[in-house]
Parts: sequence; C-alpha cells; structure tokens
Amino acid sequence: MVKEISIRTVWERFSEDQRRKLDKEKWSQRLGGLFDMAIKEGHRVFVAEDENQSFLGYVWVGERSNLMTGTRHGYIYDVFVKEEHRRKGVGMILMEKAESYCRETGYTEMLLMVAINNQPAEKLYIKQGFKAEQKYMLKRLT
Repeated sequence: MVKEISIRTVWERFSEDQRRKLDKEKWSQRLGGLFDMAIKEGHRVFVAEDENQSFLGYVWVGERSNLMTGTRHGYIYDVFVKEEHRRKGVGMILMEKAESYCRETGYTEMLLMVAINNQPAEKLYIKQGFKAEQKYMLKRLT
C-alpha cells in the first residue's frame, strides 16, 4: 500500500507540463522498482496507524551522500499523511520517528526536499528544526 501511495503522491506533485512528458504507466513501474530496491538496500518506511490499525500515513527514510564531501546523511524521501489526519500531529510523530532512526544509525544530519508550493509541509519541517540551506532551481528548455 505504501508504495502505491508514494507513486500516486509523487505523480500528483508533478506539474501538468511534467506529467504530459511522462508515460504514467512506465514511470510508475520505474518508481515502484526504485522503491523496492531502496527497501532492499536498507531504507525504512515507518507507518502511522490509529488504535484500530487504520492507515494514517508514512515516512520513507534512507541514506544519501554529499557528492562533494562524501558525508553520509539521513534523507527523507517521502512523507504522506492522509488528508483527514493532517494537522493533528501525525506528520510530527512520523518525522520524530525518522529523526530517531537517523540518530540511531549514526547520521549527524537529516535532509529533505519540499515543493515550493507546499507551505503546510514546510511549516512542519521548520517546526521540527529544519532550515533552508540551498534552493533547487529549474529552467525549462522547451
């Protein structure tokens, strides 16, 4: 279920222009394969459930390395909370779990990327102690 939700939410984050350029089926298969490979390589997915074991959301965390320094760090690949459970602390709990995992793994830093138009997520990340250090920029060449 988590893989399918991740595929759907990443697809929804693409602009209309980006979606038009992709074959959704091929792209979904590719991302699903990357997800499976990442789990085999030690990435973790932590799922939040309520007392009835109903799915509330998840966080996907793994490792990345700084290309210039070689420094390893924890990386948040995806965070998802069902819409009806947003702004109720679920995202915060998931992020705390990801941070705990990163600390236990020995990372001294944890990074993530957030869409520029996702203000609610950005506010959560800032509340959790994240700060912007770089800006990802795009220029379309078509």
